[in-house]
Amino acid sequence: MRLYPPPAGRLPNSIMEMIGFPATLAGLLYKRNRELQEAAMKEPKPTASKQKSKQKLVEDPTPLSAAEKLALLSAEVEQEAAAVEKSRSIAPVTGSSSGLTQTSAASDRQEITESEKSNAWAFWLITILSLFLYNAPIVGLLLSPISTFATMVHEMSHALVCIFTGGYVSGMTIVSDGSGHGGLTFCRGGLPFFYTQAGYLGTAVFGCLLIFLGQFKKISKGILMFMGGTIGLASIFLVGLNVLNTGWQGFLSMIAGLMLSGFLVWAGVKWRSHYANLLLLFLAVQTALNSVTSIVYLAQVSLGLTPFASFSDATSMQDMTGLPAGFWSIIWVLMSVAMLGATLYYTYGRNLIKKSQ
Repeated sequence: MRLYPPPAGRLPNSIMEMIGFPATLAGLLYKRNRELQEAAMKEPKPTASKQKSKQKLVEDPTPLSAAEKLALLSAEVEQEAAAVEKSRSIAPVTGSSSGLTQTSAASDRQEITESEKSNAWAFWLITILSLFLYNAPIVGLLLSPISTFATMVHEMSHALVCIFTGGYVSGMTIVSDGSGHGGLTFCRGGLPFFYTQAGYLGTAVFGCLLIFLGQFKKISKGILMFMGGTIGLASIFLVGLNVLNTGWQGFLSMIAGLMLSGFLVWAGVKWRSHYANLLLLFLAVQTALNSVTSIVYLAQVSLGLTPFASFSDATSMQDMTGLPAGFWSIIWVLMSVAMLGATLYYTYGRNLIKKSQ
């Protein structure tokens, strides 16, 4: 039975009605209160979060705006994220920056060591085979283009130092003239004291430079192309333009130089880095070996151990300074061997010595 309040404007008919209605209402309220208490005792106890939220609703019965709800939601997300981060067990890191530096440095050293190992076996194998097969007739015929390459380096060293010291080149050849000369460079002006010595010493320096650059596989293709382009320019401007002064030797020298240039450029463009690096190491070993053997032969000629009637760089230095040709040839031998020894030690020899110890 549901009770409704009296309609507005209606007055009670009697005193009993006035007293009975409040009494009945009070009894109903008391009964309803007892039922709610019993129901509350039977229900499970609310959690702290629910009590807190219920308390918030009681304390702040006004509805929240969208901005306030968003702020509360972001705060709850931040609290949960902070709790997750706090619960994670993060191992302490000591010296993180130095550790990273040491790790990167160690990886770099490992990469360099692997590169050196991969190049070392090829370099020493080429060196040993070149030493054993250097005087073989068939091998010498097959290596004639390499001899032409070394001769080009020798004569270009003369020419470049002549130009750098203020002179000019009136002719250059890189083929034999039948008198014992593998090539000739005709210089005018400049400083003869320097460009006369530049042939043998320049070849030794260039051989050492190739040995050093042979350690880096990634740039081998570029080095081959650069050498090919340089030899091509020298074949045109130093040899070809002066062919009227050098005759058939100059013409053959220009053809040989252009063929050598084309091969190096083609190898640099078409070959893979691994094969380009092997070719570079082969040229390095042959150039260094050729520089030393040529100077040793020059020393034998200058000391009279081998008959040779024509002139040489050592005799030209003798005419300029009055010091015997043997003196200059021995000086060049010592300098070339010292440069080559230092280069071998600091590139491939140092690691080999450490392993042997």
